[in-house]
Amino acid sequence: MRIPWKIGLTAGSLLGIVAVVLSPALTGCGGKSAEESSAPKEIVVDGSSTVFRISGAAQEAYSKVNHDVTVIVDNHGTGGGFSRYLKGEVDIVDASRSAKDDEEAAAKTNGLDWTRFLVGYDGITLVVNPKNDFVKSLTVEQLKKIWEPDSKVKTWKDVDPSWPDRKIVLYCPDKDSGTFDFFTEAIVGKAKSQRGDVQASSDDNILVKGVAGDEDGLGYFGFAYYVANKDKLRAVAVQNGPDAKPVLPTHETILNKSYAPLSRPLYIYVKNSALKRPEVYAFVKFYLDEVATLTEKAGYVAPHDDDKAANQKALPAPPSATAAAAK
Repeated sequence: MRIPWKIGLTAGSLLGIVAVVLSPALTGCGGKSAEESSAPKEIVVDGSSTVFRISGAAQEAYSKVNHDVTVIVDNHGTGGGFSRYLKGEVDIVDASRSAKDDEEAAAKTNGLDWTRFLVGYDGITLVVNPKNDFVKSLTVEQLKKIWEPDSKVKTWKDVDPSWPDRKIVLYCPDKDSGTFDFFTEAIVGKAKSQRGDVQASSDDNILVKGVAGDEDGLGYFGFAYYVANKDKLRAVAVQNGPDAKPVLPTHETILNKSYAPLSRPLYIYVKNSALKRPEVYAFVKFYLDEVATLTEKAGYVAPHDDDKAANQKALPAPPSATAAAAK
């Protein structure tokens, strides 16, 4: 600190200067400066573009009750979220699939243990352009033939001889997406195994625009993106087996899992060390307390009461209570 030389140094002013000069040292010995105490509190969330809608709703609602915390919600796909988490860059991962064994192992090895909470249910929805008046349903077998690697299906006629001899244009999430992982495993039989000649994007809104603007488009993404764009798209029913009836995704068929095999749970993975920070704990507690409202607002299916009870049981004691118990 520079002390102006043109100053009358009385005993009182000298003591004041000493106090100012020593204050950083005192802070370093255990005190907190006003600057540190008022430092902005941030919570970083990243991952699934599907769960992004729920966490985005949580962010918006929480900002109305707590102005002192900034919640940043991004959507780099489930795989992208876990990748950033394992680098120590995020507190919460939005996930539209369960963590993989290698992700679990890496988190444990790096001391980045987490707690998983179920925040809703989704049905991956197959959509076509409204001008497509011939595809009402597709069997799982047909879907596999369309999407599998080295697929011989090039036109609608290749799927069903009664359909037009026009090229199918395919749209889907990119390879960092949990939706991509889940769909390929459920339909093709192996995660990330899919033909290469598709229009892929990490942004579901781009996929919506693609199919909405393409009379021969066929795509898939989370149920909420279909619900928000019903005027531009038409959902295709899925027939899960030769004797099964084709089923459209609805709140009821997703919840009772009759929309098979594309119904799935949605999660958030919260870093355990982050939960020891009061601001993270408060946000997660709010998220879980309001999860039914948030999930329905986002366009998905709210968790069962049993799911909500399991979430509350998995949530640890508040940081202050944990600290008091340790004394």
